[in-house]
Amino acid sequence: MARTTKGGMTGADLKKSNRGRKGGMTGSKHFETQDVETSTSPLEAVAGVANKVGEAVQNVASGVQAVGHGVRAAANGAKAIRQTFKGGSSLVTDEHTQVLDQARGIATSYGVELTDIKTHMSASNDEVDDSLGDGISAKEANEKKLKIQRQNNLLDVRLDRVKQKRKIATLHKEELSLVGDLVDVGTTGVNVATKMVNYQIAVTDFQTTQSKLEEHEELLIQQQIRTQGTINLTTGIQTEWDLKLEKQDRSNERLQLEIEGAAKQNEQKRLEIDAILLSD
Repeated sequence: MARTTKGGMTGADLKKSNRGRKGGMTGSKHFETQDVETSTSPLEAVAGVANKVGEAVQNVASGVQAVGHGVRAAANGAKAIRQTFKGGSSLVTDEHTQVLDQARGIATSYGVELTDIKTHMSASNDEVDDSLGDGISAKEANEKKLKIQRQNNLLDVRLDRVKQKRKIATLHKEELSLVGDLVDVGTTGVNVATKMVNYQIAVTDFQTTQSKLEEHEELLIQQQIRTQGTINLTTGIQTEWDLKLEKQDRSNERLQLEIEGAAKQNEQKRLEIDAILLSD
């Protein structure tokens, strides 16, 4: 019979596995009894680690998937923003399948009929492809091939003719370029001739100025001659006027003598008259 200890607990209640553990005696919720096997095989340990690694990888994959959703959402937002720009190209944001559809549309606009590859590929390999129709005979095939070959020959001739026309156009373009070069040469010649005319005008202006200088020099000489003549006339004119003055003086003197003679005659007349009167 188990011995009862103080507090009403028996020795049987104090199990070895709970003694000294946190909550072992009080029954705390933090304490849970776990049955730990003391003997674990290496294979089981590796399996446990693999499980944990798998959980970690799964968590990482979930995170990557979430990031992918975020990136796609951002791309869709950027696509919506780009498409709001006036004149923006949808090729910036379209998927490759959408771009391929646009390329098919361009081919169709040029009259190209694309083969419905899905219909032909989905036909069974053991059955006839009804979408191809009844087909044609070998004779008809040869006739069509011959016709295609003749058409190819015609296209080759047309292609060679187009190449020839391009060569002719290139030759004509080079000829026109040569004409342009010759026009440039002629233009340069005209410019040089114009410069020569301007040069001759300058020479003529220079000679005209020289002639004017010569004329002015002759006018200067003539003026100097007139001046010298005037200077030479000065002495003669002075003598002339001196003589005129002297002549005037002589004339004045003669007049003075005549006046004095007349006065004496008058005095003599008066004396004679007085003598006659006194004699009476």
